[in-house]
Amino acid sequence: MKIIFDIEQMKPACVLLQAAMGGDIAVANAFNSDHWLINPTPGMKCFAVTPEQLQILVQKVKDRHG
Repeated sequence: MKIIFDIEQMKPACVLLQAAMGGDIAVANAFNSDHWLINPTPGMKCFAVTPEQLQILVQKVKDRHG
């Protein structure tokens, strides 16, 4: 699966940006919507992740942003 993610801000793109930038929409739903970026950022990139890596990423975002 693919995710659009900003490593600098440690946040995923929202569902609409996932779709527009080639990510999988379902990955955004793994995150709390309060953590979504709703505007494109210079740091957003597309990454391939496994389901296991996605769960690790979700936890890292929770740890950083609450």
